Amino acid sequence: MILAFSVSAVLAGESSFASSAPQFQTQEAKFQRASTVQEPINMEGAIDSSYIVGPGDYFEILLPKGMDVVQVSPEGSVSVLGCGIVKVDSLPLSQAKAAIMGLLLTKYEERFVQVQIVKMRRVHVSVLGAVNAPGFRAIDPQTRLSTMIGYVNGFKPLADKKNMKLIRNKDTLSIDFTKYEMEGVDSINVLLENNDVVFVPYATSNQTITISTLKASETISHVEGRTFGEYLDNMKTIAIGDNRWTKVTTPDGKVETYEIAKIRDKVFEPRTKIELWNRDPFVYVGGAVAAVGRALYNPDFHAIDYIAASGVTIITGSWKRVSVIRDGKSFSIDPFHDEILPGDYIEIPRTIYEAVKDVTLFLASLLSVFSTAIVIYQFGK
Repeated sequence: MILAFSVSAVLAGESSFASSAPQFQTQEAKFQRASTVQEPINMEGAIDSSYIVGPGDYFEILLPKGMDVVQVSPEGSVSVLGCGIVKVDSLPLSQAKAAIMGLLLTKYEERFVQVQIVKMRRVHVSVLGAVNAPGFRAIDPQTRLSTMIGYVNGFKPLADKKNMKLIRNKDTLSIDFTKYEMEGVDSINVLLENNDVVFVPYATSNQTITISTLKASETISHVEGRTFGEYLDNMKTIAIGDNRWTKVTTPDGKVETYEIAKIRDKVFEPRTKIELWNRDPFVYVGGAVAAVGRALYNPDFHAIDYIAASGVTIITGSWKRVSVIRDGKSFSIDPFHDEILPGDYIEIPRTIYEAVKDVTLFLASLLSVFSTAIVIYQFGK
C-alpha cells in the first residue's frame, strides 16, 4: 500500500485537480501543512546534494491551492493526488526532486509549483568496542562519524582509533580516525548509512602509554605524533594539579626526569610510563661532606654537582669511589657523567688516607687499653 498524505484530499468540495488553472487561496491557508503529519517538520542544516532518498523521507509540495506534505512509501514511491505516482527510491536528492517536479508539470505550470524535502528518515547504526556507550542508535542520515562518536559518549582511554573498522554491507573499511583528529582529513569523517557497523578496537599493551600520580593511574592508547601536553589535556581520571615534575621510563628501561612545563611538546614512544609528582623531588647526600642532608633535585646536575654543593673536602672525602643507593640497591657511579634521579642517596667515601688513619688510631687506642690492662694486672700481683 502506498502511503500519501495530501491536504487537498480533505478540502471540502474538491474532488480532483481537474483544471490546471491556478486557484490561489489566502496567505494563511496557503501555508497550512498537512494535518496527517504528526511530528514537527524541521531541518537542522543544509542537506548534502548527494543524499539518497528512501522510504520515510517527507517532501513538501507547493501547489496553487496550498501545500501538501507527502511521504515516500515503503515501495519507494511518492503519490500526488491528481498527478499520479513517481518512484524516487535510491535516487540522489536532486534527481528525486526533478522526478517529482516532472510529475507536477504534467498538471501545472512550473511557476506555480515547488518541491523541497522537509524531513529525512532515520537510519540505524551500531557502534561497538572501545566507546563509553556502545550500542544501536537511530540517527539522521546526514550524520558523520565524528558526530556519531559523540552520541556514544566518546572513546574509552584504550581505544585504538588508528585501526577502526566501518562495516557496510559486505565491505569493511579501515579508518585511521587520528588523521581526522590531528590533521583534519575530512575524507575520514564519512557520512554514515543505514545498517552501518562502526567497530573501535582496544589498543594492545604494545600500543599504550601509562600516566600516573600518587593517587591515580591511567593507561591510554598511544597516538603517533601526539604530544605529552595533548595527552595531559585529554586525561579523564588524572588531573595535573600542582604537579611540576615527571619521571619518564622509556620502553628500553631508561629513566629520565623533566619539568612538566618544559616537555609538553615532547612525543613519546608506545609502552612509555610517565609518573607525575606533586612536590619538588630531592636528592640525599651523605658521607664525607660538610653538609649531610637533602638537596633540591635538578635534572641538569650530576653527582659531582651535589657533592660540591654539600661541601666535600679533598682532605677527608673522595669522589673517585662514589656510590648511589637507589631502590634499595647500592652501586658505584661515575660522578661526572652518570645520571642522578630524584630519591637517590649519594654516598661519598672517605679518602684512603683518612680511612687508614682511622684504623691506625683505632688500633693505637686498642693497644693503649691493652697495655694499661697489663700494667694493672702486673701491679696487682
